[in-house]
Amino acid sequence: MPTAKPVEDLKGRLELTEAALQRCEKLAVASRYAGAIMHEVNNPLAAIANLVYLTHLQADDPAQVRDNMKVIEGQLVTLSNLTGKVLAFHREQPFAKEFDLIDITESALKLHGSRLTEGKVALTRNFRKPATAHVFGSEILQVISNLLLNALDALPEEDARLRISIRKDRDVIKIAISDNGCGISPQVRKKLFTPHVTTKETGTGFGLWLSMRIIEKHRGTIRVRSSQVAGKQGSTFRLTLPVKTAA
Repeated sequence: MPTAKPVEDLKGRLELTEAALQRCEKLAVASRYAGAIMHEVNNPLAAIANLVYLTHLQADDPAQVRDNMKVIEGQLVTLSNLTGKVLAFHREQPFAKEFDLIDITESALKLHGSRLTEGKVALTRNFRKPATAHVFGSEILQVISNLLLNALDALPEEDARLRISIRKDRDVIKIAISDNGCGISPQVRKKLFTPHVTTKETGTGFGLWLSMRIIEKHRGTIRVRSSQVAGKQGSTFRLTLPVKTAA
């Protein structure tokens, strides 16, 4: 009579595979985030370097030196706040912490800032505070970043529009990401959150599946509505996350 051990072994291997995929996806997000952060860090660093140079030239003017030092101090505070946010998102968390989901979304937007600019995307924000929830910050950043990337990939070359709304509704935070892209066919939509499903030539088909797993871990939901009807094309992904979570 067959034992349950082969089934248990298979389950164990699947869990290890899923964990590895999640780590790979998180590293990919971290890499994109690092590139965006370097752009943010460069501006205050350049300002500090210029002010240090000017301070050397103005060393005989104590009042000007003091003014320069105040500006430098302000730039250092900016850098400190920026690095603090990065560490908060990407430090391994043993339990969920309170994060502002608007801040997480803004960080995800910085990840794809160059795509937004180069594509001349008309971005509409409809953010209503408060929007804090107990979550694993880096995981929610991963989900929102993936949804934004999918939306950007679907957008038309002309008149590209992206809309993001965040609001609290009783004990949940609702996030909606809408695009006026090509839409998703009903056939693909039925199995959109299963592994290996993708409409991209270079896609792995794991992004939405992992996103679903992360949102379910947070006791939330993820839904999609999409249309390919001419004049009404586009997709909307809706997330709900409880303000308090057992994750």
